Amino acid sequence: MRLVRVVASRTSSSALTEFSDDATPLFQCADGDTAIVLASWREQLTREVGAWLGVGSDYPAQVAARDVRTLSVLTDLCHVVIAAPDRAHEHADLVRALLTGEEVNFSNSVATLRHAYSRPAPPRPITVWSYDDDALTSGDVTLRVVRHQVTDVADLTYFEG
Repeated sequence: MRLVRVVASRTSSSALTEFSDDATPLFQCADGDTAIVLASWREQLTREVGAWLGVGSDYPAQVAARDVRTLSVLTDLCHVVIAAPDRAHEHADLVRALLTGEEVNFSNSVATLRHAYSRPAPPRPITVWSYDDDALTSGDVTLRVVRHQVTDVADLTYFEG
């Protein structure tokens, strides 16, 4: 499996629409809200994409999960990366729980939810990754950085496992 983090401007939809590599792009907006920008490009996207979301006190994992659900309806979203200054794995666990569409009773060091619902569930399965120490982790799968490249429109970081 190959994933590539694509950090680009909100005006650079070509970073994803003209991306010809076999790696699935994980978009992160360098100068705007990643979820809003991806949603605005929905008509131009012709392939599976992922979103790279940075969570924290200003953008909690619960809100990220809502944005992921919305993007999953508007785009062919298949991956989401949850990055955080600390405890990224626990934030990712919270997002995973909220994407089930079922009642959520969940507690860890980043949140406690009781009898919470986040509906509807995404129409397709979404792999939720956590980013920590230059690696992406989802369950038993870990992908590591294998290459970094800067182009005219994007900063690209390739992950393989």
